[in-house]
Amino acid sequence: MTSQEFKASILIKRPRYANSRIPLIEVLANKGSRSSEYSQFGPIYELYIYAFMLGIKKNLKLPLPPRDLTTDFMEIGKWKRDSSLVDFLLMIIFTKSDEIRFDWNDLEEMDEAELNHVISKIITFIEEYANGGLEYLHGLLDRGELENSHYMFIDLYK
Repeated sequence: MTSQEFKASILIKRPRYANSRIPLIEVLANKGSRSSEYSQFGPIYELYIYAFMLGIKKNLKLPLPPRDLTTDFMEIGKWKRDSSLVDFLLMIIFTKSDEIRFDWNDLEEMDEAELNHVISKIITFIEEYANGGLEYLHGLLDRGELENSHYMFIDLYK
């Protein structure tokens, strides 16, 4: 598998999120023309990315519940299409190869099943940190500690 095929195999994956996060997503993500008491993060994928980054920054890794309690998200390759954002996120993910437990040098020698296992671990990595970030946001919201500002994510990331 070439590096482009490896990347393409990741980009078609649909990470999941816990159904219990749907109320939070509806409050914080722009799902149309609804108004909100919070400055909205924009499309849902942006909130998911922010939650993922927040999870990594605060080291909040939280496994997802069983599959029947989760929802598939948009394919990674469709996040902010035609921008370098996804490449940037992949670079962040790839810097965590020790945590994901794969060695770049071994990728060339892996068979398809082994590569699929690595890709699965990458998606799980994304899901668990996004879930941890969403849990953090949910806790702030529940405690009334989520401050509404145009810089909400930046403030949270500090």
